[in-house]
Amino acid sequence: MSKELDLQALRLLVLLEEEGSLGAAGRRLGITQPAASISLRAFETRWQLRVAERTPRGTRLTPDGVTVAAWARDVLHQIDTMRGGLQALSARRSQGGSDLGVAASLTVAEFVLPRWIGELRASMPEVHLRLQVQNSDRVDDLVHSGDCAIGFVESTRVSEDLARRVVGTDRLVIVVPAAHPWARRSTPLSRDQLLAAEFVVREEGSGTRSTFERALAAQPRIAMVATSTTAMVGAALAGVGPAVVTPYAVRAGLDTGELVEVRHDLDLERPLTAIWRRDRPLDGPAAALLRIACRAAGGTRPT
Repeated sequence: MSKELDLQALRLLVLLEEEGSLGAAGRRLGITQPAASISLRAFETRWQLRVAERTPRGTRLTPDGVTVAAWARDVLHQIDTMRGGLQALSARRSQGGSDLGVAASLTVAEFVLPRWIGELRASMPEVHLRLQVQNSDRVDDLVHSGDCAIGFVESTRVSEDLARRVVGTDRLVIVVPAAHPWARRSTPLSRDQLLAAEFVVREEGSGTRSTFERALAAQPRIAMVATSTTAMVGAALAGVGPAVVTPYAVRAGLDTGELVEVRHDLDLERPLTAIWRRDRPLDGPAAALLRIACRAAGGTRPT
């Protein structure tokens, strides 16, 4: 049997987690409950996993289902981003207008940049954006090469020949599932205790990874490396290991009690920084986007 991913089944899993009802999830996809049930059964058969179960209160995801849904969000986000980019590119080719290349690391791209872009488009609808979502080191490279006019990173590591401006801050959190022994601690974890644990972390080059390593002043022991925040959260929920993530990504899990923020002695605050080439001063849409970001987050003066 083919091992190709069924995108409809992935969307169904994500919606099922949100709705808690297979019928409601199916309606949001425009399919009937029997069709939704068939889609899930086919997915389970294909991958030899049980991802959903019936309960007196409706259909809910199993622990494996929660993990797959977390991965699915990242996959679907990338697909939707590509679809939107293709549509915007097509519109630009057919209608004309100015083009703005923007690069952003994952936290900024997922949780804060969409609001800034929405405000930019509201005031400058003729602007067509090319958004590239990469880790902080790669964003630096894209701006340095001139492929993108402006970038946004969560790292203190920025090329010396790039201009920069801090537009906000983010404080990483360490989270574990409610059943983890750390979830019941009343005192902060020491650095030695953190060094003894195995973590779910981002790949090398990401702002999240470099911030954790800087605060720890050492290389952490690693249980799993993930290239997306969503995958990290799913792995933490599945018990792979504690995850170091932005609080934006785990707000829902913390609110429901599925995840618990661990107390510790590390300084995990990091700047959210706009970067651009010194020899190409920002103007037009890029300058407008920077003004929006600074206004939203109270940014500092450029350096």
